[in-house]
Amino acid sequence: MKDPNKLYTLITGASTGLGKAFAKECAQRNMNLILVSLPNENLTGLCEELRQTYQVNVFCKETNLTSRQAVLDFSNWVLENFHVNILINNAGIGGTQSFVNSETDYLDDMIQLNIRAMTLLTRLILPELKRHSTANILNVSSLAAFSPVPYKTIYPATKAFVHHFTRGLEAELQDSNVQVSVLNPGPIMTNSDVTKRINGQSAYVKLSIMTPEQVAQIAIRKMMSGKSVIIPGFMNRLNAFFIRLVPENFRIFVGTCIFKRENGKKRTHESIDNRSKQPAWKQPDQKTVAGKL
Repeated sequence: MKDPNKLYTLITGASTGLGKAFAKECAQRNMNLILVSLPNENLTGLCEELRQTYQVNVFCKETNLTSRQAVLDFSNWVLENFHVNILINNAGIGGTQSFVNSETDYLDDMIQLNIRAMTLLTRLILPELKRHSTANILNVSSLAAFSPVPYKTIYPATKAFVHHFTRGLEAELQDSNVQVSVLNPGPIMTNSDVTKRINGQSAYVKLSIMTPEQVAQIAIRKMMSGKSVIIPGFMNRLNAFFIRLVPENFRIFVGTCIFKRENGKKRTHESIDNRSKQPAWKQPDQKTVAGKL
């Protein structure tokens, strides 16, 4: 039976990277947590660590939110057992691959997780959020939402959906108790693969790099203060300004120069290293979370 005296923050994609940083930041703020991630990512270990360290209630669920039924089942479990007043839609897939060489399962999973799971989970949890005096939704988008990006192609399109969906929902709920925010981070040092890719970029790009902990701290603080669009870091805010200022064709040209080179290096590495028979996008060091460029 639900405990009416306990409120929970629900975080998707919580086992690694930005999602894990969100979980720790919220636990430090004495928030009870519901964490969800893919199976076999040691989510239970993180939950136990947070319980012991911060003395908060933490519940975990491992499931694949690219499945529509999994989203429905997970939402039912949450609504039957918890009072939720904060929803953080962080789970997502990204990466650098040419569209023609991308596996259809990879593209489909990205669309289902980045768009459908976020949309359905928000819709299903929203009535619960509206029952509380104050509530928050934080959707994780990306600076990539502001421009087409060749050799990422689908990822920025999904993040543009997240951004525009969030701004539209915010307008619909402006007279309600639910504050809606969107986070648009730049590059985040979340795992070895991302670190390697970012270190190969220009000195200017490196100036905008942030850690997951930095992004999570800024995002939660600004979400709680009612900020609608959150772009963490001065360089990322400057980049967002110039992205909007520069003509789209020039942005696409620059993106092609940067990510065509990165994609070529990655494919060369993959052709040399055939230790795993799994497609590259399914290997552990290829996993990414929403918000990374």
